[in-house]
Amino acid sequence: MRLLGVLAGVLAGLVMMGGAEAQPARDWRTVTVKAASGGFQIGNPKARVTLVEYVSYTCPHCGHFVEESKAPLHDGLVRNGQVRVEIRNFVRDPLDLASALLARCGGTARFARQHALIFANQKALLDKAMAFQAKPDSFKGATTLEARLRRIAAGSGLTALMTRSGLTAQQADRCLVDPAARQELVAATEKVQGRIEGTPSFEIDGNLLAANSWAEVEPPLRQALQR
Repeated sequence: MRLLGVLAGVLAGLVMMGGAEAQPARDWRTVTVKAASGGFQIGNPKARVTLVEYVSYTCPHCGHFVEESKAPLHDGLVRNGQVRVEIRNFVRDPLDLASALLARCGGTARFARQHALIFANQKALLDKAMAFQAKPDSFKGATTLEARLRRIAAGSGLTALMTRSGLTAQQADRCLVDPAARQELVAATEKVQGRIEGTPSFEIDGNLLAANSWAEVEPPLRQALQR
């Protein structure tokens, strides 16, 4: 009887241990918060290292960085909670401004997905935007900035992309013409003019890097994780 009791206790302990081991690790890519800088932070708020990315949605080098860093950075270091990424927009042109406004449309619940979606479709958006702007009447009658943003967003396929992702046409339009959101992006861009030379640019824990590719960002990022 004593032996049976011991075996029962061991088996119960194994079941409890098995249950504990079966708990999945948290995926920190699902956590997004608005930063004091106006940027969006993706990942563990208590991550050991914060990587700031200054990006433009119409910057091909930014698109290349997003693509080549996805697996090691977002699917690896951000997912497991070691690194938090902060996205800061550096607006260069009307399509970039429209893209930034729509990436932010819906706030923290939608930003990470919409940010990634725009970069995943960057080439198609740029190609359509160039073809649209080449037409002599592309902006005919569009006398305000809001009207021009609506035109370039529609002509590039950006509005359609965002509505397919889940935004309603009304939500997208409200975000495109939101003066407070627009001013926040303009102010954030003006604040770092002269500090960064272009996009993409990066900071690790507040220190600006002389880097514009994942191959140049990864070594100092790994070093920061070892401190």
